[in-house]
Amino acid sequence: MSNEPLNPFRREMYDSLESFVDHVSEFFGCPITLEDTHHRVLVYSSHGEETDMARISTIISRKVPEKVINRLWKDGVIPQLLKSKRPIRIEEKKEIGLGNRVAVSIWRGEEVIGYIWAVEINNHLTAQQMKQLEFAAAAGKHLLSRFGKNKAPSSLDNQEFFWRLLTGHVTEQEADVKLNEIGIPLFSHFTIMAFRFESIISKEMERHILYLLKTAEDVKIPFSTIDDNELIILMSAKELRTNPSSTYKKFIQSFPVHLKERFDILHVRGGFGGIYKDFKHVIKSYKEAKTVLEVQEKFPAEAASFHQYQDLGIYQFLDLLLEKRIQDGSENIAIQKLTAYDDRHHTELLMTLEVYLDENESMQKTAARLHIHINTLTYRLKRIAEIMDVNLSAPTQKFMLYLDLKLMRWRKE
Repeated sequence: MSNEPLNPFRREMYDSLESFVDHVSEFFGCPITLEDTHHRVLVYSSHGEETDMARISTIISRKVPEKVINRLWKDGVIPQLLKSKRPIRIEEKKEIGLGNRVAVSIWRGEEVIGYIWAVEINNHLTAQQMKQLEFAAAAGKHLLSRFGKNKAPSSLDNQEFFWRLLTGHVTEQEADVKLNEIGIPLFSHFTIMAFRFESIISKEMERHILYLLKTAEDVKIPFSTIDDNELIILMSAKELRTNPSSTYKKFIQSFPVHLKERFDILHVRGGFGGIYKDFKHVIKSYKEAKTVLEVQEKFPAEAASFHQYQDLGIYQFLDLLLEKRIQDGSENIAIQKLTAYDDRHHTELLMTLEVYLDENESMQKTAARLHIHINTLTYRLKRIAEIMDVNLSAPTQKFMLYLDLKLMRWRKE
């Protein structure tokens, strides 16, 4: 006689996802949640007075809290769910309000299309019940295909519209119709954010990227597209009362970290353009985001402080200023003198000057960055002033030197 437990879940028994989840909950005697692949709640069963904060927060927001998702990634729970078709047990994590749980992935072929979560409040599921939970996942596959709702238009339609938006080929009326179609009113504010990867974004990388975009907590991302090694997204902050700039900076700093920690995708840098309210400024914000990426590439030492177009300061105009310099045929004679001196004597006075100006004339920071003694720096600055015949304490002369040094770097790159 076979020890295989009977299958209590047959897809023909249910007329909705709700009836399925209620039956699973009643059978196992514990609260059940059915989620999609982006950890959004599709259906949930009732629970008694005893439950945990993670489930309450998930039900209220219709989505698993980001702190819970992050912890489950760090602890290897979600990676395991993406590989295994067997239920796995998750031990209590009090610091994030997560009680004991069992989770199983719902597979269609080789693709995960959802999850079933069982909260173990008063008892642990037995080995036989764990096997029966696999039967529930098998039934869930057919029920999700039958009853699952997908109101969003296809991603290809959205990408085409987004490219038209980025290139200025959308009328105001078309934009209104499309935004209303996908349930998004005219933006209170938005920005275009761009990330650049080291290599062409593969299908696997794209899947990981889309996962992170779908599970982002503080921002709305109605449109995204991939162009070779670049990810371009239109973003709006969910909480209108917050400072959108700080929300976007938080995302742009955490996104590459998540790519690295969760998927081992390295060397990703990003920037975002201005924050606007009128959709007509999508093109402007996109160009500004691209400028941030370009400046990061040309000035890697300074790139850590560049996240948004506003951060660039004078770097915003280097391409225009360089064009004017070339048209006028003008050169900074003082910098030419110092460059010639370095070439003849194999010194690094020009680099010393640039670092000194970069560090806002801080002797301590400049010496530390150059790995030299302050007395050595003092001597170098004296020689620089003599060779260039400039007064380094005069603001106008310092500003022009700094600007021309950056223009020279921009031209070399």
